[in-house]
Amino acid sequence: MTCTDRIIEHDNVNGIGLVLSIDTRSGSPNSRLFTISYKNKENKRSWPKASLFMAILLNILALFYTRISFTAISVIFIVLSFLLFFWVTHSVQSESLLVIPTVGIQSSVKYVYGREDNFIPWSSVDDVVINEVIKLHRVLYYLTVLVKPNTQNSEHSEPIKLIPLFKYTKPRLVMLEVIYSELQALLTETRDTVAKGSGDQG
Repeated sequence: MTCTDRIIEHDNVNGIGLVLSIDTRSGSPNSRLFTISYKNKENKRSWPKASLFMAILLNILALFYTRISFTAISVIFIVLSFLLFFWVTHSVQSESLLVIPTVGIQSSVKYVYGREDNFIPWSSVDDVVINEVIKLHRVLYYLTVLVKPNTQNSEHSEPIKLIPLFKYTKPRLVMLEVIYSELQALLTETRDTVAKGSGDQG
């Protein structure tokens, strides 16, 4: 069971309204669940029905009044089917980040149908930073997890991996700073606990 601590509303870099909710799990008081979703979900999911109906009607009329081969009709139908399938499977509804200290960090992307999860063990988390990226004429900010390289294979030195978070909803720096401060507090608290424990053993 989760308990909502804070709710923050702000536009993303494209001017679309976002809602950030920060939840705490009752079984684990140190864990955090950050969820960024679109403010107007009904507008996000709704189809422009009038435009869609007019497009279908005009296409049917065009098929009657023009001579198009069956092959061309089949190609158009297949392309439209692929576009519809791509929209349904890749339309992002929300992004979430579940942080459980000493266990790991799980980032999730929820689509119209289905979701995609990515888990990072806590021992592999080196740090969390906010990256500044220049894209065309805009400056974008990404919350990024620095993942330690795999030390088991000592022959090949791997660089530190950068895993960006919330790359689809694209929240502004205001929201990212809130999540960043919470994550840094959890990281610092865990490191201090581990350092005290190792000090006591010595």
